[in-house]
This record gives sequence, C-alpha cells and structure tokens, in this order.
Amino acid sequence: MSKNILLYTFSALLSLAAFNSCKESEEVGEYDNWKARNEHFIDSISSVAKANADGSWMVIPAFNLSEDFGNDQDPKYYIYVKQLQKGSGTDRPFYNDSIRVHYSGRIIPTSAHPAGLNFDKSYSGSELDAATDVPSLFCPNQNVVGFATAVMNMVVGDRWKVYIPAYLGYGTQGKDKVPAHSALIFDIQLAKIYKYQVDTDTSWWVKKR
Repeated sequence: MSKNILLYTFSALLSLAAFNSCKESEEVGEYDNWKARNEHFIDSISSVAKANADGSWMVIPAFNLSEDFGNDQDPKYYIYVKQLQKGSGTDRPFYNDSIRVHYSGRIIPTSAHPAGLNFDKSYSGSELDAATDVPSLFCPNQNVVGFATAVMNMVVGDRWKVYIPAYLGYGTQGKDKVPAHSALIFDIQLAKIYKYQVDTDTSWWVKKR
C-alpha cells in the first residue's frame, strides 16, 4: 500500500471519528430538544393521572383560568397530583392567606441529574427532617400559578407530588437554575394555614427532642 493511500485512509478515519464524536455530543446534550422533552413528559404524566389506576391521582385546572375556559383538555392548563399522604384538615388556603410548607422542587431528569436537578427546597439537608426543619412561610400569591394552584387545594397534613407544565411554571423565560420550557416537579407538604388578616402570629415553634 502506498504512502499516499495510507495517509488518505488515516485522514478518513480521523474525520469519521470526529464526526461520530460530534454526533454523540449532540445526542447526549443535557438540554437538547428541551421544550419537546418536557411537553412529552407532561403528556405522559397527564395520561397516567387521567387513567388514575390506583385512585391516588388528581387533575386540577389552573386557578386563574377565565370563565370562558370551557373544557379545553390541553395538558398545559392543568397540574397533575399524586397524593402521597392525606391530611386531616378541612380548611384550604386562599390566595392571600399565609401558609407554611415543606417542599422540594426538581426539573425532569437529565444526563447530569438522573433524579432531576433540585433547584429549590425548604430545608437545608439532603432529606427533610419534619421534627426539626421549619416549614417555609409565604402566600400562595407569591408563587408560580402551578404551585399556587396545588397549595390552594390542599388541607393541612396533605403531602402531594405535583407535576406542573412549563406554562404554569416559569414558562418561556425560565428562572435561575430552571431552563426555559421546564416542567416542574414538586414534593409539597402543607403544614399550617394562617388566615388573611385573622391569624397575625405566623411564628413556628419546633418541639425540642
């Protein structure tokens, strides 16, 4: 085999390797086709929630939908709830009430974060310690529509896993660690409701061990 042929063959192999390397990088990009992936994820969750095979799922329309919303079945207008624990309360918070909640928020799994990037949580450790961790205090109206919709349908003691379409989350802009078009996955436990202009003491006392 001549030197020119060897050189040509070696160059071709290098080019093929470079092409395959680029192709693999494109295929495993953490946020490639992110909008489509998130929409597909919510569509899948929507199907599971609507089937409600084990009776633990709920499909809840966004609280701020207009009266002429009708019966639009587009998944982006709903949150999807997996009930993990049922509370014993009877009251539900209104938009301007104050609440205390334990929560953890993630986006859908990626190559770098197989469990989904944890972008926010109410406790400092890796796991919630309900005996010592103080629930966060805020109003439903301080949150994205999907989160507000969830807590306004909860009673004290409820713990839900909530799936929120990007449209009811941070939408096309994203926020901080959350890329645009991200579905949000929250684990939420409602700990206390303080009624607007009635319960003025919102302190939280943790029992000592």
